Formats: sequence, C-alpha cells, structure tokens
Amino acid sequence: MKISTKTGIKNLSQLIAVTLLLFSLLLTSCSKETETTAYAYLSVANVSPTLGTYNIYLDGTKSNTSGAVAFGGILAYSTLTAGNHTLSFTTESSVNVLATKTVSLEENGVYSAFLIDKGNNLDVLLIKDEINVASTEKAFIRFINLSPDAPELDLSVSEAETLISGKAYKSASAFQAIDPKTYSFELKANGIVKTILTDQTLTAGKYYTIIARGLTTVGDIDQPFGAQLITNL
Repeated sequence: MKISTKTGIKNLSQLIAVTLLLFSLLLTSCSKETETTAYAYLSVANVSPTLGTYNIYLDGTKSNTSGAVAFGGILAYSTLTAGNHTLSFTTESSVNVLATKTVSLEENGVYSAFLIDKGNNLDVLLIKDEINVASTEKAFIRFINLSPDAPELDLSVSEAETLISGKAYKSASAFQAIDPKTYSFELKANGIVKTILTDQTLTAGKYYTIIARGLTTVGDIDQPFGAQLITNL
C-alpha cells in the first residue's frame, strides 16, 4: 500500500498542534492557581537613651501616624510580606536618615526592632520573638539588656529567685513561663539592685518583655537608667 507523504505530514502537523495546545492549557491552568503570600510581623521601639523623638520609616513609608516616637515608645506589630525590608529613622523635624537597617523577616516570623544607643553609635537591633506556645495557665517573660553602659544584668522577682542571669548589652533571653500574677521585678548587677519595676500584672496566655534602658551615667539630654515592661502579645 502506498502511503501519501502529504497525509503523513498533515497528521504530524496535527499532532504537534494538539501537543502545543495541551501545553498552552497547562501553562494557563498553572498561572490561574492562587498564589499564597508569606507574611511576617514586626514591632518597632525607640530606646535610644536621649530626649530625641523619631519618625520611623518602613520601606520609605512613614509608620508612626500619631507624632514622632519618644523614648520608650513602641509601634505595635505590623503585618509585612516575608523577606527583606528597610527600616529607617529620622528626627521629628528632619528627613535626614540617622539610622537604617535592612531586616530579613522569615515566613510567619515575629520580630521586635529597637532603636538603640545614641550619636554616632545609633543603631537598630532586630530580635526574633519566639512566640510559639499557647497557655491558659501561664504567662511568658523574657529580658533584654538595652542599656549601652550597663554591666551584665540579672532579672529577679523582688525578694525571691533570679529568673534570668547575666545578660550583657544587646543580649536577650528566651521567653520562659511564669505564674500569672502581680510582681515587682528587680534588675541587679553583681547582686546589687539597680532598679525596680513595681506592681506589674502578668496575665495568663500573654507574652512580655522586660528591657533595661537608659544610661547609668547621664548627661543633660540623656535618659536615666531604668526598666520597662512591654506586652508583646
């Protein structure tokens, strides 16, 4: 039997056309699948130990909407896409950037950024908040030493045991479980009480951070040494 060359070419052309059509449909189907976006969470605090107030910019957009952020001021967690973001700080009356940092945020990660130190040493410290345990019976607490000229510090409950020991400047403890009630906390150096944070009520299920802040040796525009309780979640 004689096979027509034209028929063979025609059949081959049809096969190629069908294959290309199926491939095109596959690509279209894939492109229509819903893409999931990965998110992370970031809070920002000003603990630079001066009287200065700051505007906070995230990827070039001003984040503080109620005036410049004073010493001890905190912007609550914002939801961001996971990945790299640029965090910048200016004074209240200027657009000149005094400190900037690229922060890398992992998917579902929770982070706190702190503006620390002063002058030429002004910097941004990023700490991951390991908030991964839920409880109806316990609260959770950690300690971060953010006082530039303080020695290693311990966190204790007044007239009771030491909770966290030996934290140098810019170091943070992990969160640890604690009974939910009202406490007075002490920050100690070499067993000597440096400051007391009184009447702090901790609620079951919540996460808290106690920070050491300010300077032990102060100038005219500096903030004195002390402690602050932050409610994370």
